[in-house]
Amino acid sequence: MAQSLEVNIKTTSDVPQAMDKAKSATSSFGKQMDDIRKKFSTAFKDIALGFIAPMVLLNAAIGYISAAIEKRKQDIKDAYDFAVKAESKYLDAETVLLAKQRSGREQEQKEKEMSKTARITEFTKFLEQPGMRDTVADQLPFFRRMRLKSGLDANSAEDMAKSLDVQEVIKRMLAPAVAASQKAQSKEIEAAKKSADFKGPEGFGNVIGVGPNPVLEAMNSQLEEAKKTNTLLEKIAGDAGATSWMNSTPSRAALLMGK
Repeated sequence: MAQSLEVNIKTTSDVPQAMDKAKSATSSFGKQMDDIRKKFSTAFKDIALGFIAPMVLLNAAIGYISAAIEKRKQDIKDAYDFAVKAESKYLDAETVLLAKQRSGREQEQKEKEMSKTARITEFTKFLEQPGMRDTVADQLPFFRRMRLKSGLDANSAEDMAKSLDVQEVIKRMLAPAVAASQKAQSKEIEAAKKSADFKGPEGFGNVIGVGPNPVLEAMNSQLEEAKKTNTLLEKIAGDAGATSWMNSTPSRAALLMGK
């Protein structure tokens, strides 16, 4: 009886303490969970910032370097153009010569590239005409022709236009038309030269629509006659005998002077 009472009393008195311990443990666990969540959230932020911040700095550095490179390229181009123009007294002859030589080489290379692109473009357009690819292929050797027609070799108009053997076939096909065009061009050049060398008749104006002026023609004739008369008088004045002859025969002198 006494033992049973003791157990009941002890159990009853220990319950509140156990509840307090449980509550304390639960509260501590919840606090730990909150701390863990906070640590994870701040950790993710730290990770994100740790990743993003260097990327921002890297992009800024790349942008700065790129801008510096572009500025350097522009400065070099400006200096090159400046040297090619050769308009400054501060430029020495060697710099101008080297700049012009480089300009010539670059221009030649550019023209070669443009010529190649233009040739491929025009040959492509030529091959894009209906049936033209087969027509060109038929003039190639047997195996090459078969490979083109079967598709074993690239047979689009552009691919064929890039092939040297196809280009040669097209050149042979266009040879008569090219010769005729060059002949016509030569005739035009010769006609232009003859037209430039042509000299109109004397007394006619060079301006189209302006003919000889009768008044000017008459004045020119009078001037020529006056020159002849002056020449004759000068000759007579230098000859004493001619002077006496003129004085003795005034009618003849008057006749010579046209009076």
